[in-house]
Amino acid sequence: MKKVGSLLFLLSVCLFAKAQTFSALKVTQTTLGNGLTVWLNEDHSQPKVFGAVVVKAGSKDCPDTGIAHYFEHIMFKGTDKIGTINYQAEKIWLDSIAAKYELLSQTKDETGRRGIQKEINRLSQRAADYAIPNEFPRLISKYGGSGLNAGTSYDYTAFYNTFSSPYIAQWAELNSERLIHPVFRLFQGELETVYEEKNMYADNFIWPSFQKVVKAYFGNHPYAYPIIGSTENLKNPRLSEMETFFRKYYVATNMGLILCGDFDTDSILPLLENTFGRIVKGVAPNRQVPSLPSLKGAETVKIKVPIPLIKGEIVAFRAPVEGDADTPALNLAIALLTNSNETGFLDSLTNEHKVLGAIAMRAALNDAGMAGFGFVPNIPFGSLSKVESLCWGAINRLKKGDFPQETLDALKLEAFRKAQTNLENIDKRAEEMISVFSQGRTWDEYLAQTSSIASLTKADIVRVSNKYFTDNYIKFRKAFGSYPKDKISKPDYTPIKSKNINSSSQYAKQLDTLPIKQISPRLIDFDKDVETMKVAPYVTLYAAKNRINDVFSLSLTYHKGSLSEPRLSTVAEYLNAIGTDSLTKQHFGEALQKLGTTFSASASMDGFTLHLSGFDRNLEPSLKLLNCLMLNPKADKKAMKTIVAAYKVSDKVFSKNSDNIADAMFQKAAYGSQSEYLTHSSLREIKKMKGSDLLDLFKSLSRLECSIVYSGQLSASVVAEAIRHSLPVDKATMAVKEERRIPQNVSEPVIYFYNLPSARQSIIQTYQSVKPCPSAQEKARFMLWGSYFGHGFSSLLFQEIRELRAYAYYAYGNCLMPSAKYTSDPTAYMTRLSTQNDKTILALGVLDSLFNRMPVREKNIETIKQETINQINNDYPSFREIADRVAQYKMKGYSEDPHTYLIKELPRCTMNDITSFYQDAIVQNPRIIMVVGNEKKLPMKELAKYGRIVRIKKADIYR
Repeated sequence: MKKVGSLLFLLSVCLFAKAQTFSALKVTQTTLGNGLTVWLNEDHSQPKVFGAVVVKAGSKDCPDTGIAHYFEHIMFKGTDKIGTINYQAEKIWLDSIAAKYELLSQTKDETGRRGIQKEINRLSQRAADYAIPNEFPRLISKYGGSGLNAGTSYDYTAFYNTFSSPYIAQWAELNSERLIHPVFRLFQGELETVYEEKNMYADNFIWPSFQKVVKAYFGNHPYAYPIIGSTENLKNPRLSEMETFFRKYYVATNMGLILCGDFDTDSILPLLENTFGRIVKGVAPNRQVPSLPSLKGAETVKIKVPIPLIKGEIVAFRAPVEGDADTPALNLAIALLTNSNETGFLDSLTNEHKVLGAIAMRAALNDAGMAGFGFVPNIPFGSLSKVESLCWGAINRLKKGDFPQETLDALKLEAFRKAQTNLENIDKRAEEMISVFSQGRTWDEYLAQTSSIASLTKADIVRVSNKYFTDNYIKFRKAFGSYPKDKISKPDYTPIKSKNINSSSQYAKQLDTLPIKQISPRLIDFDKDVETMKVAPYVTLYAAKNRINDVFSLSLTYHKGSLSEPRLSTVAEYLNAIGTDSLTKQHFGEALQKLGTTFSASASMDGFTLHLSGFDRNLEPSLKLLNCLMLNPKADKKAMKTIVAAYKVSDKVFSKNSDNIADAMFQKAAYGSQSEYLTHSSLREIKKMKGSDLLDLFKSLSRLECSIVYSGQLSASVVAEAIRHSLPVDKATMAVKEERRIPQNVSEPVIYFYNLPSARQSIIQTYQSVKPCPSAQEKARFMLWGSYFGHGFSSLLFQEIRELRAYAYYAYGNCLMPSAKYTSDPTAYMTRLSTQNDKTILALGVLDSLFNRMPVREKNIETIKQETINQINNDYPSFREIADRVAQYKMKGYSEDPHTYLIKELPRCTMNDITSFYQDAIVQNPRIIMVVGNEKKLPMKELAKYGRIVRIKKADIYR
């Protein structure tokens, strides 16, 4: 057996090495004349390019000030050419604003500060006479872009989006221009938006606890401070400091350009030199970042977490960074403790029900790393000390080398599979490229480190385990409680009124002169892109070719979900926790692991899915193991107890999380008793469930119609034969109908209110029913109106609520549409935003006015139409996704890509179509308004002006 395992392992290494040379994984590195590093990864598998600019500057370079993050926001405001009708005239007012911010930072007297802020507001009103809000995002959309975003980490900042390849010249021009002379316009409002982002994090019940852990672990290192900065520092921004930050870090030698996707590497280089080569060369800063001190002995730190019932600890050790030579061996050591097949030493404690949960972890930033383990004893009487002792026993097994070579080889196989899937499509690969570049490593170094896994030995695992899992650590122990939140009050500002929201800069007009190759979005061809065949009368296989690696994925979905059978969610959890009549949970996972395969079960509202992922050469033995579980699952009373305990915890967590509450309120308003928060089993029902009953329910699914989705290198006919030979597909004899929910009708304006005393923000949502849209023309008009109103940077919600008034960090809307089988069903529209408690009525007033008196902006419509086309093209699925997409579309009654009607109808749609749809279907319809917030901080009488208030309790929206 060991010889066979070793041969399989060596074979996998060879295959992996071969895959790494595949052209789609090749990254060409070059340097422009100004020192800017460029990574180019050419891949024509999808009709798009992912482009990113990475700046090696993050919150560690401005600890606790939030400057790096705030500057990321400002980079969307334009330059001396983008976003202004007259920069020279605007600059006079912007310079005055900058001077006032310097004065504000030096003023401690609160009365004086309010006076300065009002003066800044007055000056901002004058500067806004020249600003064109959102011109940069609008131009990105105009020229094929979608998914425009940015992110700031401790170590770097990345600006990115996806775009259609014919627009690469415009993308390069825009993204290089934004880096030459950014302008800090609309500063005061954007600072309020950052406050709202900080409020959003503060209302995440686990975030304050996480920050305490970070602070204790990193001590005096800049990583100890939150990326977004402290409230005190955010109150005292200096534009001069941001200007200094830009000039120091935003230089070509400290930046990288990442392009991944559908372009020609050789022909693109001159274009990049002519655009990104304009960025100031500068000198990459020489950082003197302090190293973390060594831990001495065992230190215990109590961390407050507002969840009752459970106990818990995390034990954290110092560990290496990603590029360190020890990292691959330490990753394998972690996998020996915890892995995706749940066969590790700590996993076994969970499998044997000695703990509610135990897990090992490793994380790394550029200057420091952490490794450790965490655990939760069984509730209610599990002992922390006993469980900790069991976990240390697992650590000591590592340190002694108490594990078979066969297990190590299987985990190497799993590591190779994960490495391949992490690089197999444009989005994943680009994300990995950004991360590796930000670490200061080359792509070849990254690939070499991944390949080094093959040469790791048991001795390497023992060495790193003893090196890092020492007697020096910090023990974070959970204590019940919560941390106080900063108090931030609504500023007394007059909202910005932009005269130029429909204007264009001279720069934008010049950009129009660049040649454009018009394209039609690439749509899914059901016949050519996916091979479809019947495996059995009621079993259909959808297969897509994998031309990147030898990793398969296979999902078997029975078309019955929790909407009609609430217990199926529990069935999925139970199936993930048990074994078969011949293999325990632990041994079942180990058998899969030897093949390089993983398994999971899941339930959605409309389906129950069994999922496998592994190597094509091991497809059939993997299917046979799945068959063993399908035919002979073994009930386990202790597994059922663990599920009940987990539900008890999740039941307590629900009411701590404002986002969960808001989601459940929306589901209740839109679907009534068909809300997914009401269709799953209640805790009381789960306590009464027997494992044998759940398994009987699972076995009954095999009689139902099902879809099997496969992506891999095998032909559909070979896969179909393997399925027939290995799985009980012949049992499927019953056709099923699509499980659907029909949006509820709204007959009167109502306010659903949920009081959450801990909330610093209110989450506001609206829901209204809309008439059926059976024809392609009506669907297109509704979708276009919905995007105009609430989707993207050019939407009314974003412009009016976030951009001009800074009432929210996010504000968006969505259309709810039926599938092709039920076009006569009603449709609906929802919106959502979150805002500081004392801005709630103001934000709600703006939202209400937009619904009742919708502004007409011709330029926005053209942008929205282009954004829709961009999104369709740039969302064309990867090989791993496309078969599943087709399977879902066909189940919902589509015979072709459902975007087809939009492509045909969009060119015909005009502003008149949008306004007539609004007048006919939206403006007169009553709405349900949902608010989750702190009642003591809200003027409830003013809220009542919008409708009858109905107070919502947990039992109304959550089982």
